[in-house]
Amino acid sequence: MADGCGSIFPAGRFTVSWVLFIALPCLGLAPVESAPPTFSRSVAVMELAVADRSPAPDVARTGASLAASGNTPTAWLASHLASNGYEPVEAARIGRALQTMGTPAAACTDAACAAQLGKVIGTELVVFGRVIKVSDLIWLVEATLVDTGQGRILRSEQLELKGDVAQLLPRSMRSMARRLAAADPRRPVAAPSPQQPALSRDQVLALLAAGNERAPIDLTGRDLSGLDLAGVDFRRADLSRARLVRTRLRGARMHGVKLNDAVATGADLASAVLDLAALERIDLSGANLREASLYATILTGAVLVEADLTRARIISTMSGVKLTRAKLAGADLGADPGNQPMGIMRTDATGADLAQADLTSANLRKVNFTRADLSGADLTGADVAGADFTGAILRGIQGRSDLRGADRAKNLEWPAGD
Repeated sequence: MADGCGSIFPAGRFTVSWVLFIALPCLGLAPVESAPPTFSRSVAVMELAVADRSPAPDVARTGASLAASGNTPTAWLASHLASNGYEPVEAARIGRALQTMGTPAAACTDAACAAQLGKVIGTELVVFGRVIKVSDLIWLVEATLVDTGQGRILRSEQLELKGDVAQLLPRSMRSMARRLAAADPRRPVAAPSPQQPALSRDQVLALLAAGNERAPIDLTGRDLSGLDLAGVDFRRADLSRARLVRTRLRGARMHGVKLNDAVATGADLASAVLDLAALERIDLSGANLREASLYATILTGAVLVEADLTRARIISTMSGVKLTRAKLAGADLGADPGNQPMGIMRTDATGADLAQADLTSANLRKVNFTRADLSGADLTGADVAGADFTGAILRGIQGRSDLRGADRAKNLEWPAGD
C-alpha cells in the first residue's frame, strides 16, 4: 500500500485499524459523527503503559518519538473521547484513586481492577491499555473499555501503526476513541436523515456516470430497493443509510463503497466485489453473497442473519457481526499469506455471533474468534489451524471429529460434558 494512503496494517492479525486507516485517506471515508451534545458520560482513561520491545530498546528515544506527536497517547485518547461526548476524569483523580486502592497503575490491567477503580472514582467507564514499540516502523496501540457498573469489558481494540508514529498517533487515537464509543450501549444513535424519494435504474446509472473514484457520488439515504443493478460499477459511491431491499447487485463492482447503516435485506450480491468497502452496521439479513469478495472490508456491527456467503472470500474486520444461521460453507476467511511482508492479513471476528452458522469446509485459518458465539455451528471439515478461540462459546458444535487443524488452533477448549 502506498504511504500516501496511510501505512497502517494488521499486526499478525487483521484488525479494524488497518481497514480504517486505509479507508480514511484513500476512500474519503467521512468521520464518524460525534455524539449529540446532550450526551454526557464520565470516563477514566488510565495512563497507557509504554513498552519498547524493539530489537534495540531505548526508553528515552521511545518517549521522544511519542512526545513528537504533540501530546501523550493517553491525552490524545482522552481528548478524542471528549469530542465524542464523554467527560474524561482528571489524571490526578485517577492517581489518587489508585493510591487508595493500593494498586500501582502498571498492575491495573484487567476488567476487575478497572471496574474497582471506576467505583472508587465514581466514573461510569474506565479505559486501560498500552502502546508497544515493535520496531522503528511498527507500533501497536491497545485499549480496553470497561463498564464500571457491570464490571465487564465492552470492547477491546488493537491498532497497528506503520510509519512515523508522531504523525500517525493523533488520528489512530481518534479512530480508537470512535471504536470504543461505538461499543457503549448508552451512547445515543444519531437520528436518521429523512428518506429521499426512490430512484429509478436510469437515474442511478446517470448519477454514477457523473462521478468517479476521486469524486464519488453521494447516494446517502437514497432508496434503490428492487432495482436491477447487476454488474454496475459504483465507483466508490457513498450509499450510507441507503435502502437496497431486494436490490439485484449480482456481480456489481462495489470496491471501496460506503454502505454504513444501509438496509440491504434480501439483496442479491452474488459474486459482487466489495473489497475495501465500509459496511458498518449494515443489515444484510437474508442477502445472497455467494462467491462474493469481501477483501479488507469493514463489517463491524453488521447484521447478516441467515445470509448466504457460500464460497465467499472474506478478509474482514467483523467484530460484533451477527451471522446467526448464516451459510458460510466453503467460505474462505483464512489469513492471506501473500501479505506477510506487510503483516499477515486475517479476519477479526471478535465477539461475532455465529450461532448455528454453517461453516462446513470453510477455511478459518488464523481467524480471531475471541469471545465469539459459535454455539450449534457446523464446523464439519473446517480448517481452524492458527485460529484463536479465546473465550469463545463452543457449545453444541457439530462436526468436531472432522475438524481440521484443531491441534494447531489457539485456546480451543471444548465445554465439559459437551
